[in-house]
Amino acid sequence: MNELLQQIADQSSDPNFILGLSQLPNPDEVLRKAGLSHRIYDQVLTDPHVISKVIDRRSGLLRREWIIETTGDSKQEKKAADLCRLALSALEEHAEYPLENSLGCMQEAALRGHRALEVVWVYSSGNWLPEYLRDIPNRRLIHNGFEWRLLTLLNQNLGVPFPERKVLMATHMASTDNPYGEALLSRCYWPYLFKHNGFKWWVTLAEKHGIPWVIGKLGGQTEEPQRRDLLNKLVALVMDAVAVLPKDAEVDIKGLAGVNPDVHAGLITVCNAEISKVLVGQTLSTELDQKGGSRAATETHSELRGEIVDADGKLVARVMNRLFAWITEVNLGPNVAAPKFKWVEEDVPPTEWANVADKAIKAMPGKVPRRWAWEKFGIPEAMVGEEMVASSPKTTPVPGQPATFARDDEFTKEQQALEALADKSIQEAVSALAGNEEKILAAVQGADSYEEAMDKLLALYPDIDVRQLDDILSRTLLAAGAFGRFTVQEETK
Repeated sequence: MNELLQQIADQSSDPNFILGLSQLPNPDEVLRKAGLSHRIYDQVLTDPHVISKVIDRRSGLLRREWIIETTGDSKQEKKAADLCRLALSALEEHAEYPLENSLGCMQEAALRGHRALEVVWVYSSGNWLPEYLRDIPNRRLIHNGFEWRLLTLLNQNLGVPFPERKVLMATHMASTDNPYGEALLSRCYWPYLFKHNGFKWWVTLAEKHGIPWVIGKLGGQTEEPQRRDLLNKLVALVMDAVAVLPKDAEVDIKGLAGVNPDVHAGLITVCNAEISKVLVGQTLSTELDQKGGSRAATETHSELRGEIVDADGKLVARVMNRLFAWITEVNLGPNVAAPKFKWVEEDVPPTEWANVADKAIKAMPGKVPRRWAWEKFGIPEAMVGEEMVASSPKTTPVPGQPATFARDDEFTKEQQALEALADKSIQEAVSALAGNEEKILAAVQGADSYEEAMDKLLALYPDIDVRQLDDILSRTLLAAGAFGRFTVQEETK
Protein backbone atom coordinates (compact mmCIF):
# COMPACT_ATOMS: atom_id res chain seq x y z
CA MET A 1 0.00 0.00 0.00
CA ASN A 2 2.96 2.36 0.52
CA GLU A 3 3.55 2.28 -3.22
CA LEU A 4 0.20 4.03 -3.73
CA LEU A 5 1.46 6.99 -1.68
CA GLN A 6 4.71 7.40 -3.63
CA GLN A 7 5.17 9.63 -6.68
CA ILE A 8 7.00 7.94 -9.54
CA ALA A 9 6.82 10.64 -12.26
CA ASP A 10 7.80 13.85 -10.45
CA GLN A 11 10.84 15.96 -11.26
CA SER A 12 13.15 14.00 -8.91
CA SER A 13 12.90 10.89 -11.11
CA ASP A 14 13.07 12.69 -14.47
CA PRO A 15 16.37 11.88 -16.23
CA ASN A 16 16.14 15.14 -18.20
CA PHE A 17 15.74 17.29 -15.09
CA ILE A 18 18.88 18.72 -13.55
CA LEU A 19 18.69 18.50 -9.77
CA GLY A 20 20.07 21.42 -7.78
CA LEU A 21 18.80 24.14 -10.10
CA SER A 22 18.10 27.38 -8.28
CA GLN A 23 15.28 28.02 -10.70
CA LEU A 24 13.68 26.24 -13.63
CA PRO A 25 14.01 28.30 -16.84
CA ASN A 26 10.75 29.17 -18.54
CA PRO A 27 10.48 26.55 -21.32
CA ASP A 28 8.34 28.74 -23.57
CA GLU A 29 9.48 27.96 -27.12
CA VAL A 30 8.87 31.46 -28.47
CA LEU A 31 10.82 33.19 -25.70
CA ARG A 32 13.64 30.65 -25.81
CA LYS A 33 14.21 30.75 -29.58
CA ALA A 34 13.92 34.53 -29.74
CA GLY A 35 16.27 34.96 -26.76
CA LEU A 36 13.69 36.97 -24.84
CA SER A 37 12.22 37.04 -21.35
CA HIS A 38 8.67 37.48 -20.12
CA ARG A 39 9.32 41.25 -20.07
CA ILE A 40 8.56 41.29 -23.81
CA TYR A 41 4.87 40.88 -22.90
CA ASP A 42 4.75 44.51 -21.76
CA GLN A 43 6.06 45.59 -25.16
CA VAL A 44 3.49 43.45 -27.00
CA LEU A 45 0.73 45.08 -24.94
CA THR A 46 1.64 48.48 -26.37
CA ASP A 47 0.18 47.41 -29.72
CA PRO A 48 -3.27 49.05 -30.15
CA HIS A 49 -4.85 45.91 -31.61
CA VAL A 50 -3.46 43.67 -28.85
CA ILE A 51 -4.62 45.92 -26.01
CA SER A 52 -8.05 46.36 -27.59
CA LYS A 53 -8.55 42.58 -27.63
CA VAL A 54 -7.22 42.26 -24.09
CA ILE A 55 -9.71 44.90 -22.92
CA ASP A 56 -12.46 43.11 -24.86
CA ARG A 57 -11.67 39.87 -23.06
CA ARG A 58 -11.32 41.52 -19.65
CA SER A 59 -14.55 43.53 -19.92
CA GLY A 60 -16.40 40.39 -21.02
CA LEU A 61 -15.59 38.79 -17.66
CA LEU A 62 -15.85 41.78 -15.32
CA ARG A 63 -19.29 42.78 -16.61
CA ARG A 64 -20.70 39.48 -15.36
CA GLU A 65 -22.36 39.14 -11.99
CA TRP A 66 -21.03 36.76 -9.36
CA ILE A 67 -22.53 35.19 -6.25
CA ILE A 68 -21.27 33.32 -3.18
CA GLU A 69 -23.01 29.98 -2.69
CA THR A 70 -23.22 28.28 0.70
CA THR A 71 -22.16 24.63 0.54
CA GLY A 72 -24.50 23.50 3.32
CA ASP A 73 -27.26 24.51 5.72
CA SER A 74 -25.35 24.33 9.00
CA LYS A 75 -24.86 27.43 11.09
CA GLN A 76 -21.08 27.34 10.63
CA GLU A 77 -21.31 26.98 6.86
CA LYS A 78 -23.71 29.92 6.65
CA LYS A 79 -21.35 31.96 8.82
CA ALA A 80 -18.46 31.10 6.48
CA ALA A 81 -20.47 32.38 3.53
CA ASP A 82 -21.31 35.59 5.43
CA LEU A 83 -17.62 36.15 6.24
CA CYS A 84 -16.65 35.72 2.58
CA ARG A 85 -19.40 38.13 1.49
CA LEU A 86 -18.18 40.64 4.07
CA ALA A 87 -14.61 40.24 2.83
CA LEU A 88 -15.46 40.75 -0.85
CA SER A 89 -17.70 43.69 -0.02
CA ALA A 90 -14.77 45.41 1.70
CA LEU A 91 -12.41 44.49 -1.16
CA GLU A 92 -14.76 46.05 -3.70
CA GLU A 93 -14.48 49.41 -1.94
CA HIS A 94 -10.71 49.39 -1.41
CA ALA A 95 -9.24 52.59 -2.85
CA GLU A 96 -5.84 51.31 -4.05
CA TYR A 97 -6.49 47.62 -4.76
CA PRO A 98 -10.19 47.20 -5.61
CA LEU A 99 -11.57 43.71 -6.17
CA GLU A 100 -12.13 44.46 -9.87
CA ASN A 101 -8.38 44.86 -10.37
CA SER A 102 -7.66 41.64 -8.48
CA LEU A 103 -10.11 39.64 -10.61
CA GLY A 104 -8.58 41.15 -13.75
CA CYS A 105 -5.10 40.28 -12.51
CA MET A 106 -6.05 36.64 -12.05
CA GLN A 107 -7.61 36.58 -15.51
CA GLU A 108 -4.29 37.94 -16.83
CA ALA A 109 -2.73 34.57 -16.03
CA ALA A 110 -4.07 33.42 -19.38
CA LEU A 111 -2.09 36.20 -21.08
CA ARG A 112 1.18 35.83 -19.17
CA GLY A 113 1.02 32.15 -18.15
CA HIS A 114 0.84 32.87 -14.44
CA ARG A 115 -0.04 35.67 -12.02
CA ALA A 116 0.03 35.96 -8.25
CA LEU A 117 -1.70 38.01 -5.54
CA GLU A 118 -0.48 38.64 -2.02
CA VAL A 119 -3.22 38.40 0.61
CA VAL A 120 -2.80 41.17 3.20
CA TRP A 121 -4.81 40.09 6.25
CA VAL A 122 -6.39 42.22 8.97
CA TYR A 123 -7.94 41.20 12.31
CA SER A 124 -11.22 43.03 12.80
CA SER A 125 -14.21 42.40 15.11
CA GLY A 126 -12.90 38.98 16.10
CA ASN A 127 -12.34 37.74 12.52
CA TRP A 128 -9.36 37.38 10.19
CA LEU A 129 -10.25 38.86 6.80
CA PRO A 130 -8.24 39.96 3.76
CA GLU A 131 -7.79 43.73 3.86
CA TYR A 132 -6.70 43.85 0.21
CA LEU A 133 -5.10 41.71 -2.51
CA ARG A 134 -1.87 43.10 -3.95
CA ASP A 135 -0.55 41.85 -7.29
CA ILE A 136 2.99 40.43 -7.37
CA PRO A 137 5.00 41.17 -10.55
CA ASN A 138 5.99 38.06 -12.49
CA ARG A 139 9.63 39.16 -12.40
CA ARG A 140 9.65 38.23 -8.69
CA LEU A 141 8.27 34.70 -9.19
CA ILE A 142 10.37 31.65 -10.01
CA HIS A 143 9.75 27.91 -10.03
CA ASN A 144 12.51 25.47 -9.08
CA GLY A 145 10.79 22.41 -10.48
CA PHE A 146 9.11 21.55 -7.19
CA GLU A 147 7.52 24.74 -5.85
CA TRP A 148 6.97 28.44 -6.51
CA ARG A 149 9.32 30.84 -4.74
CA LEU A 150 9.44 34.62 -4.26
CA LEU A 151 12.60 36.59 -5.05
CA THR A 152 13.50 39.04 -2.27
CA LEU A 153 16.26 41.52 -1.54
CA LEU A 154 18.12 38.96 0.58
CA ASN A 155 17.35 35.98 -1.68
CA GLN A 156 17.77 37.24 -5.22
CA ASN A 157 18.67 33.87 -6.76
CA LEU A 158 16.98 31.12 -4.80
CA GLY A 159 14.03 33.10 -3.48
CA VAL A 160 11.93 32.11 -0.47
CA PRO A 161 8.94 29.72 -0.34
CA PHE A 162 5.47 31.19 -0.07
CA PRO A 163 4.18 31.49 3.52
CA GLU A 164 0.95 29.64 4.23
CA ARG A 165 -2.28 31.40 3.21
CA LYS A 166 -0.30 34.33 1.87
CA VAL A 167 -0.02 34.04 -1.94
CA LEU A 168 -2.82 33.22 -4.38
CA MET A 169 -1.32 31.67 -7.52
CA ALA A 170 -3.15 31.49 -10.84
CA THR A 171 -1.68 29.49 -13.76
CA HIS A 172 -2.93 28.90 -17.31
CA MET A 173 -2.50 25.44 -18.85
CA ALA A 174 0.43 24.65 -16.55
CA SER A 175 2.06 21.21 -16.76
CA THR A 176 4.91 19.23 -15.24
CA ASP A 177 7.29 20.32 -17.99
CA ASN A 178 6.02 23.89 -17.94
CA PRO A 179 4.82 24.98 -14.48
CA TYR A 180 5.01 28.61 -15.67
CA GLY A 181 1.91 28.05 -17.81
CA GLU A 182 1.13 28.81 -21.44
CA ALA A 183 1.26 32.57 -22.11
CA LEU A 184 -1.02 33.77 -24.91
CA LEU A 185 1.02 36.96 -25.34
CA SER A 186 4.04 34.92 -26.36
CA ARG A 187 1.92 33.51 -29.21
CA CYS A 188 1.27 37.09 -30.28
CA TYR A 189 4.96 38.00 -30.42
CA TRP A 190 5.75 37.02 -34.04
CA PRO A 191 2.55 38.57 -35.50
CA TYR A 192 3.30 41.69 -33.41
CA LEU A 193 6.90 41.82 -34.71
CA PHE A 194 6.02 41.25 -38.37
CA LYS A 195 3.15 43.73 -38.13
CA HIS A 196 5.36 46.51 -36.79
CA ASN A 197 8.04 45.77 -39.37
CA GLY A 198 5.29 46.02 -41.96
CA PHE A 199 4.30 49.38 -40.52
CA LYS A 200 7.92 50.52 -40.68
CA TRP A 201 8.28 49.62 -44.36
CA TRP A 202 4.80 50.95 -45.13
CA VAL A 203 5.68 54.35 -43.66
CA THR A 204 8.97 54.32 -45.58
CA LEU A 205 7.06 53.47 -48.75
CA ALA A 206 4.62 56.30 -48.12
CA GLU A 207 7.44 58.76 -47.53
CA LYS A 208 9.33 57.56 -50.58
CA HIS A 209 6.53 57.13 -53.09
CA GLY A 210 3.62 59.04 -51.62
CA ILE A 211 4.68 62.23 -53.40
CA PRO A 212 6.10 62.63 -56.92
CA TRP A 213 9.83 62.40 -57.53
CA VAL A 214 11.46 65.73 -58.45
CA ILE A 215 14.56 65.20 -60.58
CA GLY A 216 16.90 68.08 -61.37
CA LYS A 217 19.43 68.13 -64.25
CA LEU A 218 22.41 70.48 -64.65
CA GLY A 219 24.04 70.79 -68.01
CA GLY A 220 27.80 70.64 -68.54
CA GLN A 221 30.30 70.05 -65.80
CA THR A 222 29.10 71.42 -62.48
CA GLU A 223 30.83 71.60 -59.18
CA GLU A 224 29.63 69.92 -55.98
CA PRO A 225 28.46 73.20 -54.38
CA GLN A 226 26.22 73.88 -57.40
CA ARG A 227 24.72 70.39 -57.27
CA ARG A 228 24.10 70.65 -53.53
CA ASP A 229 22.51 74.09 -53.99
CA LEU A 230 20.15 72.68 -56.62
CA LEU A 231 19.30 69.74 -54.33
CA ASN A 232 18.35 72.13 -51.52
CA LYS A 233 16.15 74.11 -53.88
CA LEU A 234 14.40 70.91 -55.07
CA VAL A 235 13.74 69.89 -51.46
CA ALA A 236 12.17 73.30 -50.91
CA LEU A 237 10.13 72.78 -54.08
CA VAL A 238 8.74 69.50 -52.72
CA MET A 239 7.78 71.11 -49.41
CA ASP A 240 6.65 74.57 -50.54
CA ALA A 241 5.88 74.12 -54.25
CA VAL A 242 7.95 77.30 -54.93
CA ALA A 243 11.67 77.44 -55.72
CA VAL A 244 14.26 79.61 -57.53
CA LEU A 245 16.48 77.45 -59.80
CA PRO A 246 19.60 78.21 -61.84
CA LYS A 247 18.99 79.26 -65.43
CA ASP A 248 20.53 76.17 -66.98
CA ALA A 249 18.76 73.68 -64.59
CA GLU A 250 16.16 71.23 -65.90
CA VAL A 251 13.42 69.83 -63.62
CA ASP A 252 11.44 66.63 -64.29
CA ILE A 253 8.55 65.42 -62.07
CA LYS A 254 7.71 61.69 -62.12
CA GLY A 255 4.70 60.14 -60.39
CA LEU A 256 4.23 56.84 -58.54
CA ALA A 257 4.50 53.86 -60.88
CA GLY A 258 4.88 50.13 -60.34
CA VAL A 259 4.66 50.32 -56.54
CA ASN A 260 2.02 48.22 -54.74
CA PRO A 261 1.37 49.56 -51.19
CA ASP A 262 -1.28 46.86 -50.55
CA VAL A 263 1.43 44.31 -49.80
CA HIS A 264 2.15 45.91 -46.43
CA ALA A 265 -1.53 46.53 -45.69
CA GLY A 266 -2.21 42.84 -46.32
CA LEU A 267 0.61 41.82 -43.97
CA ILE A 268 -0.74 44.03 -41.18
CA THR A 269 -4.27 42.68 -41.69
CA VAL A 270 -3.05 39.07 -41.48
CA CYS A 271 -1.04 39.82 -38.32
CA ASN A 272 -4.06 41.48 -36.68
CA ALA A 273 -6.19 38.46 -37.56
CA GLU A 274 -3.66 36.08 -35.99
CA ILE A 275 -3.54 38.19 -32.81
CA SER A 276 -7.34 38.18 -32.61
CA LYS A 277 -7.48 34.41 -32.94
CA VAL A 278 -5.05 33.99 -30.05
CA LEU A 279 -6.67 36.47 -27.67
CA VAL A 280 -10.41 36.25 -28.32
CA GLY A 281 -10.79 33.18 -30.54
CA GLN A 282 -11.99 35.35 -33.41
CA THR A 283 -11.76 33.68 -36.80
CA LEU A 284 -14.27 35.58 -38.92
CA SER A 285 -15.08 39.18 -38.13
CA THR A 286 -11.52 40.59 -38.11
CA GLU A 287 -10.73 38.97 -41.45
CA LEU A 288 -13.99 40.32 -42.88
CA ASP A 289 -13.39 43.88 -41.72
CA GLN A 290 -11.97 44.81 -45.12
CA LYS A 291 -14.97 43.19 -46.85
CA GLY A 292 -17.67 44.79 -44.74
CA GLY A 293 -18.20 41.94 -42.25
CA SER A 294 -21.36 39.89 -41.89
CA ARG A 295 -23.96 39.05 -39.27
CA ALA A 296 -22.81 35.41 -39.20
CA ALA A 297 -19.26 36.54 -38.42
CA THR A 298 -20.45 38.74 -35.59
CA GLU A 299 -22.58 35.99 -34.05
CA THR A 300 -19.79 33.42 -34.36
CA HIS A 301 -17.30 35.80 -32.75
CA SER A 302 -19.73 36.44 -29.89
CA GLU A 303 -20.10 32.71 -29.23
CA LEU A 304 -16.34 32.07 -29.29
CA ARG A 305 -15.68 35.06 -27.05
CA GLY A 306 -18.31 33.81 -24.60
CA GLU A 307 -16.62 30.40 -24.37
CA ILE A 308 -13.23 32.01 -23.74
CA VAL A 309 -14.67 34.30 -21.06
CA ASP A 310 -16.27 31.24 -19.43
CA ALA A 311 -12.87 29.56 -19.30
CA ASP A 312 -11.33 32.69 -17.76
CA GLY A 313 -14.16 32.72 -15.23
CA LYS A 314 -13.35 29.16 -14.15
CA LEU A 315 -9.69 30.09 -13.70
CA VAL A 316 -10.59 33.08 -11.53
CA ALA A 317 -13.19 31.07 -9.56
CA ARG A 318 -10.59 28.43 -8.65
CA VAL A 319 -8.36 31.08 -7.10
CA MET A 320 -11.25 32.77 -5.28
CA ASN A 321 -12.37 29.41 -3.86
CA ARG A 322 -8.85 28.96 -2.46
CA LEU A 323 -9.19 32.35 -0.73
CA PHE A 324 -12.61 31.33 0.64
CA ALA A 325 -11.07 28.12 2.01
CA TRP A 326 -8.41 30.16 3.82
CA ILE A 327 -10.99 32.58 5.29
CA THR A 328 -13.09 29.65 6.50
CA GLU A 329 -10.14 27.75 7.93
CA VAL A 330 -8.54 30.59 9.91
CA ASN A 331 -11.87 31.68 11.41
CA LEU A 332 -13.93 28.48 11.78
CA GLY A 333 -11.45 25.63 11.54
CA PRO A 334 -10.59 23.05 8.89
CA ASN A 335 -13.76 20.98 9.34
CA VAL A 336 -16.18 23.62 8.02
CA ALA A 337 -16.95 23.49 4.30
CA ALA A 338 -16.06 26.75 2.58
CA PRO A 339 -18.55 28.54 0.28
CA LYS A 340 -18.06 28.70 -3.48
CA PHE A 341 -17.47 31.64 -5.79
CA LYS A 342 -19.73 31.33 -8.82
CA TRP A 343 -20.26 33.45 -11.92
CA VAL A 344 -23.87 33.98 -12.97
CA GLU A 345 -24.50 32.49 -16.40
CA GLU A 346 -25.46 35.17 -18.93
CA ASP A 347 -27.78 32.90 -20.90
CA VAL A 348 -29.98 32.08 -17.89
CA PRO A 349 -32.91 34.53 -17.82
CA PRO A 350 -33.69 35.99 -14.39
CA THR A 351 -36.57 34.21 -12.62
CA GLU A 352 -38.34 37.51 -12.03
CA TRP A 353 -38.66 38.22 -15.76
CA ALA A 354 -42.17 36.74 -15.85
CA ASN A 355 -43.44 39.54 -13.57
CA VAL A 356 -41.27 42.24 -15.11
CA ALA A 357 -42.23 41.43 -18.69
CA ASP A 358 -45.94 41.22 -17.83
CA LYS A 359 -45.93 44.62 -16.11
CA ALA A 360 -43.81 46.24 -18.82
CA ILE A 361 -46.09 45.03 -21.62
CA LYS A 362 -49.16 46.41 -19.87
CA ALA A 363 -47.50 49.73 -19.09
CA MET A 364 -46.17 50.37 -22.61
CA PRO A 365 -48.37 52.27 -25.03
CA GLY A 366 -49.47 50.43 -28.16
CA LYS A 367 -48.31 46.97 -29.14
CA VAL A 368 -45.04 45.37 -28.07
CA PRO A 369 -43.08 43.32 -30.68
CA ARG A 370 -43.12 39.61 -29.96
CA ARG A 371 -39.35 39.54 -30.59
CA TRP A 372 -38.86 41.62 -27.45
CA ALA A 373 -40.51 38.95 -25.30
CA TRP A 374 -38.42 36.16 -26.88
CA GLU A 375 -35.21 38.07 -26.13
CA LYS A 376 -36.13 38.85 -22.55
CA PHE A 377 -37.01 35.23 -21.73
CA GLY A 378 -33.86 33.96 -23.45
CA ILE A 379 -35.87 31.71 -25.80
CA PRO A 380 -35.03 31.66 -29.53
CA GLU A 381 -37.94 32.62 -31.75
CA ALA A 382 -39.29 29.74 -33.83
CA MET A 383 -38.43 29.64 -37.54
CA VAL A 384 -41.11 29.20 -40.19
CA GLY A 385 -42.00 25.52 -40.52
CA GLU A 386 -39.87 24.48 -37.56
CA GLU A 387 -41.14 21.55 -35.47
CA MET A 388 -42.33 22.73 -32.06
CA VAL A 389 -42.02 21.04 -28.67
CA ALA A 390 -45.39 20.88 -26.91
CA SER A 391 -45.58 22.56 -23.52
CA SER A 392 -46.16 20.36 -20.50
CA PRO A 393 -49.73 20.04 -19.19
CA LYS A 394 -50.87 22.01 -16.20
CA THR A 395 -49.70 20.39 -12.99
CA THR A 396 -50.04 20.96 -9.29
CA PRO A 397 -47.31 23.26 -7.95
CA VAL A 398 -44.46 21.43 -6.22
CA PRO A 399 -42.89 23.04 -3.13
CA GLY A 400 -39.43 24.43 -3.86
CA GLN A 401 -40.00 24.76 -7.59
CA PRO A 402 -40.68 28.01 -9.50
CA ALA A 403 -44.31 29.04 -9.62
CA THR A 404 -46.25 29.10 -12.88
CA PHE A 405 -48.32 32.07 -13.93
CA ALA A 406 -51.94 31.97 -15.04
CA ARG A 407 -53.17 33.39 -18.34
CA ASP A 408 -55.47 36.38 -18.48
CA ASP A 409 -58.49 34.13 -18.93
CA GLU A 410 -57.55 32.11 -15.81
CA PHE A 411 -57.51 35.07 -13.38
CA THR A 412 -59.67 34.80 -10.31
CA LYS A 413 -62.24 37.53 -9.62
CA GLU A 414 -59.88 39.10 -7.10
CA GLN A 415 -56.97 39.11 -9.58
CA GLN A 416 -59.20 40.56 -12.29
CA ALA A 417 -60.29 43.33 -9.92
CA LEU A 418 -56.66 44.25 -9.17
CA GLU A 419 -55.74 44.21 -12.87
CA ALA A 420 -58.70 46.48 -13.65
CA LEU A 421 -57.63 48.84 -10.85
CA ALA A 422 -54.06 48.98 -12.22
CA ASP A 423 -55.25 49.65 -15.79
CA LYS A 424 -57.59 52.40 -14.64
CA SER A 425 -54.89 54.02 -12.49
CA ILE A 426 -52.42 54.01 -15.40
CA GLN A 427 -54.95 55.68 -17.70
CA GLU A 428 -55.74 58.37 -15.12
CA ALA A 429 -52.00 58.92 -14.46
CA VAL A 430 -51.32 59.41 -18.18
CA SER A 431 -54.14 61.95 -18.37
CA ALA A 432 -52.84 63.75 -15.28
CA LEU A 433 -49.38 64.10 -16.80
CA ALA A 434 -50.60 65.23 -20.22
CA GLY A 435 -50.50 68.92 -19.29
CA ASN A 436 -46.99 68.66 -17.89
CA GLU A 437 -45.83 66.78 -20.98
CA GLU A 438 -47.04 69.61 -23.21
CA LYS A 439 -45.17 72.20 -21.12
CA ILE A 440 -41.93 70.19 -21.20
CA LEU A 441 -42.11 69.57 -24.96
CA ALA A 442 -42.81 73.24 -25.61
CA ALA A 443 -39.80 74.27 -23.50
CA VAL A 444 -37.44 71.82 -25.21
CA GLN A 445 -38.66 72.48 -28.75
CA GLY A 446 -38.38 76.23 -28.23
CA ALA A 447 -34.72 76.03 -27.22
CA ASP A 448 -31.86 76.63 -29.64
CA SER A 449 -29.28 74.58 -27.75
CA TYR A 450 -28.92 71.88 -25.13
CA GLU A 451 -27.86 74.42 -22.51
CA GLU A 452 -30.87 76.63 -23.22
CA ALA A 453 -33.19 73.62 -22.97
CA MET A 454 -31.74 72.73 -19.56
CA ASP A 455 -32.19 76.29 -18.33
CA LYS A 456 -35.82 76.33 -19.49
CA LEU A 457 -36.54 72.99 -17.81
CA LEU A 458 -35.04 74.21 -14.53
CA ALA A 459 -37.14 77.37 -14.73
CA LEU A 460 -40.23 75.26 -15.53
CA TYR A 461 -39.73 72.82 -12.65
CA PRO A 462 -41.65 74.86 -9.96
CA ASP A 463 -44.68 75.04 -12.30
CA ILE A 464 -44.92 71.26 -12.83
CA ASP A 465 -48.21 70.15 -11.24
CA VAL A 466 -48.05 66.66 -9.72
CA ARG A 467 -50.91 67.04 -7.25
CA GLN A 468 -53.37 65.12 -9.39
CA LEU A 469 -50.84 62.32 -9.95
CA ASP A 470 -50.11 62.17 -6.23
CA ASP A 471 -53.84 61.91 -5.51
CA ILE A 472 -54.25 59.06 -8.05
CA LEU A 473 -51.35 57.09 -6.61
CA SER A 474 -52.55 57.58 -3.04
CA ARG A 475 -56.09 56.40 -3.87
CA THR A 476 -54.75 53.42 -5.84
CA LEU A 477 -52.44 52.30 -3.03
CA LEU A 478 -55.22 52.73 -0.46
CA ALA A 479 -57.71 50.72 -2.54
CA ALA A 480 -55.19 47.95 -3.25
CA GLY A 481 -54.16 47.71 0.41
CA ALA A 482 -57.75 47.60 1.65
CA PHE A 483 -58.69 44.99 -0.96
CA GLY A 484 -55.67 42.89 0.02
CA ARG A 485 -56.63 42.92 3.71
CA PHE A 486 -60.19 41.99 2.81
CA THR A 487 -59.18 39.00 0.68
CA VAL A 488 -56.79 37.75 3.38
CA GLN A 489 -59.53 37.92 5.99
CA GLU A 490 -61.90 36.04 3.70
CA GLU A 491 -59.32 33.31 3.01
CA THR A 492 -58.54 32.79 6.69
CA LYS A 493 -62.15 32.28 7.74
